[in-house]
Amino acid sequence: MWISIIAERGVETQLNLTFIESRDIILRDKGTSLFVMPNPKNLPHLLKLLDDDSPVVQENVLKELSSFGPSLKRELAKLNIPVSDDLQQKMTNLLEEYNGRWLREAWHSWFDLENDKEKLEIAMGLLAEYQYGRGYPVQLKTLLDELAEEFRETAKKQDALTLAHFLFKVRRLKGADADYYNPINSNLIYVIEEKRGIPISLACVYILVGKRLQYDVEGINFPGHFLARAVTSKRSFIVDCYNGGRCLGEQEAVSWNNGPPVPIKDLLPLECDAHTIIARVLRNLINAYQQEGNVNNVELMTELLEMMENEGEEGDESEEE
Repeated sequence: MWISIIAERGVETQLNLTFIESRDIILRDKGTSLFVMPNPKNLPHLLKLLDDDSPVVQENVLKELSSFGPSLKRELAKLNIPVSDDLQQKMTNLLEEYNGRWLREAWHSWFDLENDKEKLEIAMGLLAEYQYGRGYPVQLKTLLDELAEEFRETAKKQDALTLAHFLFKVRRLKGADADYYNPINSNLIYVIEEKRGIPISLACVYILVGKRLQYDVEGINFPGHFLARAVTSKRSFIVDCYNGGRCLGEQEAVSWNNGPPVPIKDLLPLECDAHTIIARVLRNLINAYQQEGNVNNVELMTELLEMMENEGEEGDESEEE
């Protein structure tokens, strides 16, 4: 990576970049996964290079900074590196622009996929990678694979309902009551690693792990509280992923936010596809970023939603022809 910079910039840049050390290798989850982590010792030098006028240098500096993901502020604090408000804002703006440009270009990649669950996984993976920064060493696919494998190895009875018990009781994924409207709660990597999320993100984890186990798990687009539908032994159940994976049968009724009881049988027709789920996630993010006052991310999420809507319109036109 740095060789191309040295070739373009010459000796002066070569001297500036000789400090870049190799990344550290760390083990996670008892050695089951090997990830390459960025080296915090490089941070002082990377910050100095933010003002470099070479697009190639800046591109690679932003790539390195982006790879720290949400740990960037923490690592800067550990090294006792003074970062002014102006520099912090500049770094934030540059990283958002860098990652946003990539997300816009990559967003169409799932539109034409045939498998609905693959659409959901790729779209949610792209959003997670955007929020955590390109180059973040943990991939959504890996985390989902590990959850499925752990369930296969440890669960005595295995079906869609015991999977819900495993995720929301054994692994203790739960609702994020304290900071419900934080945009990071829509990030599936965060949800799995930090074990908390909002109803729709927790349901997405359930759906995508269920996909790996070939279980019939779908989303239920209930207003105000997203749910999941699981089928086992030819019976359908509603699963409330936000409240400990509570399972409700067709003869039961439930209410949220002091509303009137809703029969479970009336919820089953609200089963939805990946497009509907992804659009709802984006609307949640638009609302969350509005509450933060993050105009750039509001515009980006709105643009992604418009891309989906335009794609749907184009598809309808082609079908009519």
